[in-house]
Amino acid sequence: MKKKLFYGWWIVLASSLICLLGYGTWLYGFGVFFKPMAAEFGWSRALVAGAYSLRSVEGGIAGPLVGWAVDKFGSRVVIQWGAVISGTGFALMYFVDSILGFYLVYAVWLSVGMSAMLYIPSDALIVRWFDRRLSFALAVVTAGVGMSGLICTPLLSWLLLRVGWRYAFITVGIVVWVVVLPLSLLIKNRPEEVGLKPDGEVADGELENRARTAGKALRSTDRFPAEYTLTQALRSRLFWVLACAFGFALMSHAVVTVHTIPALTDVGISPQKAAFAFGMIIFVSIAGRLLFGYLGDLWDIRYLFVAAYCLQGAGILVLMNARDLASVSLFIALFGVGFGATVPLMPAIRRGYFGLKAFAKIQGFMTPIILFFSALGPIAAGYVFDVSGSYRWGFLLVAITMFLAALMLLLLLPSKDRLAR
Repeated sequence: MKKKLFYGWWIVLASSLICLLGYGTWLYGFGVFFKPMAAEFGWSRALVAGAYSLRSVEGGIAGPLVGWAVDKFGSRVVIQWGAVISGTGFALMYFVDSILGFYLVYAVWLSVGMSAMLYIPSDALIVRWFDRRLSFALAVVTAGVGMSGLICTPLLSWLLLRVGWRYAFITVGIVVWVVVLPLSLLIKNRPEEVGLKPDGEVADGELENRARTAGKALRSTDRFPAEYTLTQALRSRLFWVLACAFGFALMSHAVVTVHTIPALTDVGISPQKAAFAFGMIIFVSIAGRLLFGYLGDLWDIRYLFVAAYCLQGAGILVLMNARDLASVSLFIALFGVGFGATVPLMPAIRRGYFGLKAFAKIQGFMTPIILFFSALGPIAAGYVFDVSGSYRWGFLLVAITMFLAALMLLLLLPSKDRLAR
């Protein structure tokens, strides 16, 4: 008799498609609208980048609330409300005619919706549906995000050239409603809702396997509480080390997201080729997501993080001096694989150390710290450009932070004193 496909993989598919659309339009599409809006209104690059950074600040504020709502009401309801708010936010971009309006709609309204629609509820779903294959399941979900760069960024660039940025935003809002709301109907918050258990085959006596989730890196977790409350997590040294390391990494990612397309066009690469190159970063990241997601169920996750962060840092150093498509291709390969590698590993390592009891709340409270750095990076790089006329020193700074993040994870040894309780 043919074995029935575990329903958790349908959850993975729905989550992956939602993330593909959300990240592709809201996050990776930002660079497509960057220059057209700056040119129409005469805004500086630091001023336009400020919307991206304010988006990060808003995400940090909304994170704890979204985490609480997910643990309280479940991911399905939160995603549905996020889709309604996000679609409305995209439509409201049509009416933007000032920097204040841009900040309020894009960085506040739209970002509130996306915070509820994307990473916190998605991660909370997958860590409840999977155990032994958690890292790989997370990798498959985030592969959709990787496809978003290749699919959404060029499509948005094409749409902008045909109808202008205002009608392009309205179109995106309608697509969010039409796609995400039906997909949300596939979502079940826990496998127990349909008479299943994590992985579809976990026996009652296998709770000890869950302590090994996020890879065999966490060999010494049996010395610590298997399920952390939010208070226990906030009191732990590990929480703050992880949050700061993730924050440094997200700062570099934010700078690359906002400034890669403008930087490439500054050296003579066409806007279409620059948009395609940026899309390829996200596409190439799929290899990192799947490979490192697979390895995350087998190897020490801390060392996988170190390798990934070093790849990202090296890629940004290449971007500093990129003047042709050959050097751009090397940057894409290094940064894309390195960035992609970390995406499924972050929720996996949080689950492995802190458990499921307050997973969404812990992730929600880690979000403000991470996004503080993400907010700082694009403004700083934009300011450096406005002052010096070059992205060189800004890119150098974020490359250094990547190597610092790698060092922090390398020093995160699984010893008895790794947590301060």
